[in-house]
Amino acid sequence: MRFLLTFLLWATLSGIFAQGEYDIDIKVNNYDNDTLIVGYYFAEKQLVRDTLLAEQPGNFRLSGKDTLRNGVYLLLTRPDNEYIQFHVNEGNTAFSLEFDFEDKSKVTFKNSEDNETFQAYLQLIAEHRPEAVELRDTIKALKESGGDTAEYESRMAEIDDLILSEQQRIIAAHPDYLTAIILKASEEIDVPDFEGDEKRELKRYLYYKDHYFDNIGLANPLMLYSGALAPKVDYYMEKLTPNHPDSIKKSIDYLLEEMKPASETRKYYLSTFLNKYAKSKVIGFDAIYVHLVDKYYNRDETPWVSEENLAKIKDNANKLRPVLLGKEGADLTVYDKSGKEITISELDYEYLVLLFWAPDCGHCTKMMPGFVEFNEKWSAQGIKTLAVCTKLQDKTETCWEKLEEKEMMGFINGADQYFKSRFRLKYNVTTTPKVFILDKDRQILMKNIGSDQLESVMIEILKRENREDLIPQ
Repeated sequence: MRFLLTFLLWATLSGIFAQGEYDIDIKVNNYDNDTLIVGYYFAEKQLVRDTLLAEQPGNFRLSGKDTLRNGVYLLLTRPDNEYIQFHVNEGNTAFSLEFDFEDKSKVTFKNSEDNETFQAYLQLIAEHRPEAVELRDTIKALKESGGDTAEYESRMAEIDDLILSEQQRIIAAHPDYLTAIILKASEEIDVPDFEGDEKRELKRYLYYKDHYFDNIGLANPLMLYSGALAPKVDYYMEKLTPNHPDSIKKSIDYLLEEMKPASETRKYYLSTFLNKYAKSKVIGFDAIYVHLVDKYYNRDETPWVSEENLAKIKDNANKLRPVLLGKEGADLTVYDKSGKEITISELDYEYLVLLFWAPDCGHCTKMMPGFVEFNEKWSAQGIKTLAVCTKLQDKTETCWEKLEEKEMMGFINGADQYFKSRFRLKYNVTTTPKVFILDKDRQILMKNIGSDQLESVMIEILKRENREDLIPQ
């Protein structure tokens, strides 16, 4: 129901800074503890701003001459760790509030119209909540038994309309109140029906996605400090954006462009997205990280990042860029045991499994039987395995010593004792085993998979490329 959604969203608002002195008198009845914790919201986080000590039993004061952020604050009581909320509005930084420790459902304010409006709205919800809950349960029971729900659904609609009408009244009468801003953000998007259109569902989805942020200003600096923004952005990215790197990049670019006027919001989300996709284990999502670095960090749009950290970010992107899915993998020349050259571009194959391994690598030992089994089954189809041992200089000899023991003799085996090919740099080989699947043009089709995934991934690639004739019968 709309009013329940609004009630939940209300608990999440903070804002921009109010300048000058502030003086908020707080009275907590029936409260023996001498401490109150003052908190606020930052994106999806709840942070502590201050700890207040009682001037007299139950009497506290939040005051000062520094800046106080506009928005919703939390007053956390001890030892129950429950809280009430209040607003600080531009030009309204001196007021009083009072509540009871045993019953925090009612808070009274003096000299703060926004807080009074908020409390009246919550009281309206509280008055109708018991009936709404009863109606909901009755409707559910009647539907399960096949009963008529029309009368109860009509009354539920009346309650919804009553709450919605009050929301709209507040928004129209007091557009600058924080109450109005958060209520506006909770309004649903009115999606056209597109009745009769054969692409109806697609058009409804695209319209909803395009208008998803109509009621919440991404350019409003206030919204970074609103818990109402964080779940909106999360839903947009996780539910409305297809789980594909190109779609995700497009959505991120849209958000960051819309957030431009709110520099702190843009800074926070750009950093958040970069960190998220730097840590992502989803194959192919490293392309999102590289995109963010190339479009924003390489263009001097991140002055808050230190030169040292910026250099690390750019270096990481430079290592990932050559081995993104769809890129042409570098040509390599390595050497067999006799010293004969093995060059990828000169090999005869339909698809190549490029496997970097080390004889003393535990994961390699564990996965190698799977790679061997795959090679035995698929090599006759023109799908070959080039195994490049990563040991250098005098340790290269250990590569050849382990081939028979690991039953790798059916592979094309190579090494690069003096690192002439610079394979670690060209294929970003920092750990082993590391696997790439290349086509005849050395395009990287897949990477970073284990031997247990290799066959199923290969089958999917062949189906996608209409080469099912290569799948072993």
